[in-house]
Amino acid sequence: MLLAMRLLDFLFAIRPLVLVPAWSFFLLGATAAPEGSMRPWLRLALFTLAMIGVYLVNQIVDLESDRINDKGFFLQRGIFTPRQYAGAAVASLALALGVAAATENAPGLLAVAVGLGLAYSVPPVRLAARAGLDLGANAAGYGLLAPWLGAGAGTSAPGTAFLASTTLAVAAVFVHTTLLDLEGDRRTGKRTIGLVLGPGRSRALATLLAMLAAIAAIASADRALGVAAGVLAVGSAAAAFRPARVSSRSVCVGGTAVYALAAAAAWPLFAAAVLALALATRIYYARRFGMRYPAL
Repeated sequence: MLLAMRLLDFLFAIRPLVLVPAWSFFLLGATAAPEGSMRPWLRLALFTLAMIGVYLVNQIVDLESDRINDKGFFLQRGIFTPRQYAGAAVASLALALGVAAATENAPGLLAVAVGLGLAYSVPPVRLAARAGLDLGANAAGYGLLAPWLGAGAGTSAPGTAFLASTTLAVAAVFVHTTLLDLEGDRRTGKRTIGLVLGPGRSRALATLLAMLAAIAAIASADRALGVAAGVLAVGSAAAAFRPARVSSRSVCVGGTAVYALAAAAAWPLFAAAVLALALATRIYYARRFGMRYPAL
């Protein structure tokens, strides 16, 4: 029973819902690949393992800011130690990159994604603490590399307009995520795009990025992407002009959901998997910590 609880704790310690955007853009890329999707499940598994490793490192580095922002549960409450996280991260990254190289599943592109993810979190580079670079790194990781990996890299990369749209969309949502963590970031010395610009200008920037994402989506002629980008643009504009009614959290949750739905249009099982994961997460956090998470 104790082992089962430890395994369950670790499953949710990797914050599986945080993987949903990465999965969504990966599957959108697989759908948009000129050569068609070729059952990209092994690449998706390897990408997931790589992201798990990166996220564990990120949680180690952000231990204190997560505590301040009330986002930490496992390291902060002593359920796991940073050393245990580090060991799991090394194993996860080594397995992902090793299998990718052995099976020739875009090992170079996956290595770039891992390198960018680590550079985002780990000092002294720590792009997450450098305004502008935090935005560029996040947009490149989720919006460019994830769909490109979904397509299988090489000559199967989605079109320029498609990748421009996904990259700009991720950037728009990321700006709002920095507004959710202003206090913790300020107290731990991080200079994020949200801190530097402030809430008003950040919302205006997010709206501009979302509108450009919608224009690029229209140019790509991808219907699902166009709908998702259009919804994000409307939501971002509403948050900019009516921030009291449309919060940054609403844009982040809504933006994640609409792109997940766009991916699910081509991969229906993805929708079922995300719903099951969200329900399991809600039940786990209610019973383990007595709280509602995810909070909608």
